Amino acid sequence: MEIVEMDSNGRIYLPVSIRRRLKARRFRAFVQGDRLVLVPIELEELYGAFAPALYQTAEEIDRAVEEESARAVGGDIR
Repeated sequence: MEIVEMDSNGRIYLPVSIRRRLKARRFRAFVQGDRLVLVPIELEELYGAFAPALYQTAEEIDRAVEEESARAVGGDIR
């Protein structure tokens, strides 16, 4: 058993001996009674969840939809 501390920003640093056993970098955290529980998250659960947005405006989204639709049907759809 290891003893860890929480810093003033709420961060808990896990000792290397624990990190090496878990091989995870993201966890679901919840409180169960008086315990903090961390459950490792599989990469597949988060695939794309933290990627930057591909489009910034509605116009960019509309243009991408038009381009992808044209590509899907093999020609101009206008």
